[in-house]
Amino acid sequence: MPTYLAHGFRWPRPLIRIHIILQNLDDAASEWLVAPPTTAALLDNFRALYPTIMPALPGLRFLEQYDPLDETSPTSKSQPFAYVCDVVHEVQLGVDVDEVRGQGVSNDAWGAMVELRDKLAPGEKVAWFVVVCGDLERWAPPVAAPVDAAAAAQWDAGPEAPGDEEQRQASSSRGLKKWFGKSQLRKSKSSRDLTGGRDSRMSENPPPLPGQAV
Repeated sequence: MPTYLAHGFRWPRPLIRIHIILQNLDDAASEWLVAPPTTAALLDNFRALYPTIMPALPGLRFLEQYDPLDETSPTSKSQPFAYVCDVVHEVQLGVDVDEVRGQGVSNDAWGAMVELRDKLAPGEKVAWFVVVCGDLERWAPPVAAPVDAAAAAQWDAGPEAPGDEEQRQASSSRGLKKWFGKSQLRKSKSSRDLTGGRDSRMSENPPPLPGQAV
């Protein structure tokens, strides 16, 4: 698991949520600050809110502690805090802690971290921490717009060939001609039948002559 020796302070999760809501940071996810869109949104916000603090913290970044094997504890889905750091050293196989800490933090950076801590997480201490994050690339499904069923079917069918439209129109035309042709034939036949039936009844029963008893 990626392990880091970091200098900074803890930012409690409830305060993270409040900050993101009050600042209207739509692209920021309060539960996972190491996601690139969240990191970018928060750093841009810090530069706008604290223009005198941020120039002294050019390497400011966020860390999350996370154990992907933990699926049952109350903090398995959301850790109680994230880390705001100005120095982050990734531990590979081993590290000399005194050597890393001996590189020190400049007075300007230290003072800026204390000021930033007072703004974001009053009461938290600025110190060195060992942070373990078992999955830096936690995946979340993208938000997709709903797709209309008819549009999806048309999309799946693929683009039409140039002759498809002409063939469909010709087929439709033949169908209409066939339908109307049959209807007209049926109508003409029906008219002759009616006329023929009337003539035959008149020939079989001629009208009576004047003065003839019916």
